[in-house]
Amino acid sequence: MLCSSALAAVADSGRNAEEYGGYPATFLRLEADSPERQDLATPVASYVNDGGQEVRLIGAMHVAEPEYYERLNKLFGQCDLLLFEMIGGEGLQRQEELRSRIDRSKPLGGLTKEEAREWNRLEAWEKEQREEESSFLLNWLGEAYKRFSKALNLQAQMDGIDYSPSHFVHADMTLGEFRKAQEEKKESFMGLMAKEIMSSLKEEYCGYQPNQIKMAMDLITGNVSGLKNELMRMLAYTSPDSLEDTVILKGRNAKCMEIFDQWKGKGARKIGIFYGAAHLPGLHAELLKRGYRLREVRWLTAWNTREQADGRDADQD
Repeated sequence: MLCSSALAAVADSGRNAEEYGGYPATFLRLEADSPERQDLATPVASYVNDGGQEVRLIGAMHVAEPEYYERLNKLFGQCDLLLFEMIGGEGLQRQEELRSRIDRSKPLGGLTKEEAREWNRLEAWEKEQREEESSFLLNWLGEAYKRFSKALNLQAQMDGIDYSPSHFVHADMTLGEFRKAQEEKKESFMGLMAKEIMSSLKEEYCGYQPNQIKMAMDLITGNVSGLKNELMRMLAYTSPDSLEDTVILKGRNAKCMEIFDQWKGKGARKIGIFYGAAHLPGLHAELLKRGYRLREVRWLTAWNTREQADGRDADQD
């Protein structure tokens, strides 16, 4: 998810967190040469157990530079098994597989009758999913991402990630499971958003106050780099503590680990778990409980304004 910085998590035993760039408490890392030259990165944390099985927790930004998703797609290819998040995404892989085979110049698009019927069911499923995503947050995680990414010259995750490989496994709740879990916990998106708004009114920004006037001016004048820099600072210093014990975070982590436990003993030596960066502290703790040890943390740049700043400096020379 597009959430960030310091959820409390179990520290890796005997290790200094600084060795891993502050991970797991820090799951979005901001590095800056100056306020105009910054980059924002997500972790790729590698774990190993006594049997030599490797697990990689791969943090996701849902809107990022296209190069970020290119690197992720290559990284996914190194895994024997890739568990991915997406509420209601259980039919996505099959839909992508059929879409890649459709030839509109042929009867039934080149599909068999059974495949054509399956395609129609998946198309109806996708339409139903979109119609049911009526809450603000789920819509924000869909179409608004595309509008947001276009304004900042970024790419939406759904457009950048190839979900068709056969070693991808959906490891998230169906939309029905998610809604049922929220009802049982008496949660709602509007209630969660109200908590976030109240938190912002109390100025709980982990020491950072966004310059809202400057952001508005950057948006009006089309200063993409300025807007990206301010948003990077917000993302890096705003804590989603109000989501810590919720279905959207803790509940989905539990679902992910349920799927992980089903697959970890099926022969895969390298397992990747691709989940929103804010989920990683909780998933880190769950892996430690299962006997995995943190071995290495690398950081992938998701947003970057260093190159734009270099370009402006060159123009001024």
